[in-house]
Amino acid sequence: MFSLDFLQYSYFGNTIQNYLIATGIFLVAILATVVFNVIIKGIFIKFAKKTKTELDDTVLQVFNKVFIFIIILGGLYFGLKSIIIPQNIWEVIEKAIQVIFIFKVFQGITILMDFVINAYFYRHLQTKGGFDVNLTRLITRIINAVLWIIGLSLILQIFGYQITALITGLGIGGLAIALAAQDTLGNFFSSVSIIADKPYQIGDIIKFNGYEGTIKDIGMRTTRIDTFFETSISIPNSELAKSIVENISRRKSRRYDGQIGVTYETSVEKLNEAIEIIKKILEDEEGVNNIYYVHFEEYGQYCLQIKMTYYVKNPTEYEFFIKTRSKINFAIKEQFEKAGIEMAFPSQTVYLKK
Repeated sequence: MFSLDFLQYSYFGNTIQNYLIATGIFLVAILATVVFNVIIKGIFIKFAKKTKTELDDTVLQVFNKVFIFIIILGGLYFGLKSIIIPQNIWEVIEKAIQVIFIFKVFQGITILMDFVINAYFYRHLQTKGGFDVNLTRLITRIINAVLWIIGLSLILQIFGYQITALITGLGIGGLAIALAAQDTLGNFFSSVSIIADKPYQIGDIIKFNGYEGTIKDIGMRTTRIDTFFETSISIPNSELAKSIVENISRRKSRRYDGQIGVTYETSVEKLNEAIEIIKKILEDEEGVNNIYYVHFEEYGQYCLQIKMTYYVKNPTEYEFFIKTRSKINFAIKEQFEKAGIEMAFPSQTVYLKK
């Protein structure tokens, strides 16, 4: 007859039976997550097909990232609790499990709060006051920061730190902290000002202190810009708030001012012909608005200066701008050559006297 006496063998203060029970509890928790995963996902997939809301996707995200993990964590906790572990080691394990539990719970709350703000609060703000996605992002970050501060305070309590004592300590050194954080606070309030005034938004092209690029993110401290040189720069919001920023995206066209010099030997008739040639090229160019200026500007050091000003369409597309300029320059060069109009270049004439 088969004997189960071996289950009573003891190792490290626990019998084999105790180890099997602990392992069984943990395996049951894993099995429960598999069953829940199949059932819940099956229900929500059917539900998602009938609705247009993203609530089902958010609930699934919380289920996958938080609920399943908590079930496994609970199985590990109760499995370890069913065996004898030295008190000092168990205290460490228990605190670690509590910290992980708090972290996962607040992660789930954060995911749900992001959904509520983006799905409902942002829609309400947009209809009531015309606020945009930048304000929603700022509100989301502030709420998330508050939530994680609460979570951190709970974790500190687990390790025996008294929150009241910490707050008192912060009060004593509050002045030093305020002085150290004034730059951060300045950037934060500048971000609020930027989002409220809306001088620019994410996706706009701006010029600032010699930089030009597309705004990718307006954070609580800095604004990130992707330049046309395929680099990314981060500018403190306080610098942007107190500086002159040109929003290129808000203009209807991009202006170009150029000069063409013809030689002093060019006759008045040829000079007028050159001006008319440039006007005709600008008139026929589809990428240029119908507002343009071409005139004889001045007598230069070595040439007769013709100035032209025109406005290229699609101001946010830099490639379109440079291609249009290149097309116009080629056309001017070609037409001048056909008309026998000679362009000037820097030169000097030396007269010798006997």
